[in-house]
Amino acid sequence: MQDSISIIIVDDEPVWMQILQLTLKDLGFTVVKGVSNIDDALVALGTCKFDIALLDIQLNGKNSGIELGKIVNKVYNKPFIFITASNEHTINDAADANPSAYLRKPINSSTLFIAIQNAINNFNTKRTASVSSEDDDKFSSFFLKQGTAYKKINWVDVAFITAGKNYVNVFNAADKTEYYIRSSLQKTQQHIIPKHFQKQFVQVNRSEIVNVTFINEVTPDKVITEFKSFSISDGYSKELKSKLNIVT
Repeated sequence: MQDSISIIIVDDEPVWMQILQLTLKDLGFTVVKGVSNIDDALVALGTCKFDIALLDIQLNGKNSGIELGKIVNKVYNKPFIFITASNEHTINDAADANPSAYLRKPINSSTLFIAIQNAINNFNTKRTASVSSEDDDKFSSFFLKQGTAYKKINWVDVAFITAGKNYVNVFNAADKTEYYIRSSLQKTQQHIIPKHFQKQFVQVNRSEIVNVTFINEVTPDKVITEFKSFSISDGYSKELKSKLNIVT
């Protein structure tokens, strides 16, 4: 069974809270609770089922988010992400709480998605999070929740992506299984697929994207892979030919 990853947000800035909630929803995550102070956060952690917590380091002018992170780590044994716009000294103090990832303000959809994926990976592999974004461009996989576990899918194994009503289906060639992400095809293409992998994916019609490395044959109106054939719409043929180096 595949479920969405559930998240608790603790941030005392209403604008950032709203931005985070809307962005997470657009990326297919579920926000189970958003609170703005330590007392409400402690209640939320104890009463809500969650997979990851997003914690602002500075709450009400204090670094109390650091102590909250220690509780998430030691009491609930869950991954958490520190959100910060603070200085290096604050970051050094935050490291003692053993966060699974960092996220610097201002955020965008891509950096938020990568931070969550890095948090899951670091937590599962017991790696120490880095505040640096140097590894973002090397991100090569993503996680989907299945019951109480997380399924790791490598982008090189994604053969194609098709649009549904409120989600996209991602076909994983490694296990010949489709998984879904609660996102639109456009947002998946722009924000979820890592930038360095985007050149491998090409949209062939209004509702389908294909990984060019899996294309075996191209006819005037079809793209053929070993798993499926896709119709080519006129508006998308130019980019397809360009990515496949087809000279006409």
